[in-house]
Amino acid sequence: MLDDYEFYQGVVLRQLAIESDYSISFRPFIREGRINAFVVNGRVGVYVKHSSKRMSPWRFTFTIDQAADLLDLEHRFPDSFVVFVCGTDGLVTLTFADLHTIVSFQESENAWVSVTRPPRAQYDLAGNRGELQYKVSRGIGLIPETLKSRVRERYAAI
Repeated sequence: MLDDYEFYQGVVLRQLAIESDYSISFRPFIREGRINAFVVNGRVGVYVKHSSKRMSPWRFTFTIDQAADLLDLEHRFPDSFVVFVCGTDGLVTLTFADLHTIVSFQESENAWVSVTRPPRAQYDLAGNRGELQYKVSRGIGLIPETLKSRVRERYAAI
């Protein structure tokens, strides 16, 4: 039997395949327990959190083990992102740097992120540390952009 989270992860991986200008590969990033993260093209980490709630606001919590997974992913792949799947409304992508501005994994046993979106507007994000100072567009565009820039840097160095 398939678990709900597998469908939500599938949405993220499908969007990566569709929005990339070239072929991509991904593999699970396994630390222990349930797979929540993937490595794309061997260089970018993607951590997926989902909420099956239909409407805003969506709340995401990080257990101590999940926080350890996130920090390990970031350590091994400095270009890492977290993608919040907000029910059927859309995907919200944050760099880990932006995630750290709104979430503290050391100050709370259960770190959290809240995502809200008024009708026909961009997303607002807040966490146990504070609010993100800008609104976020729907989608995963940051990830393919980063992959493309890393490929350009690699070929420019040759």
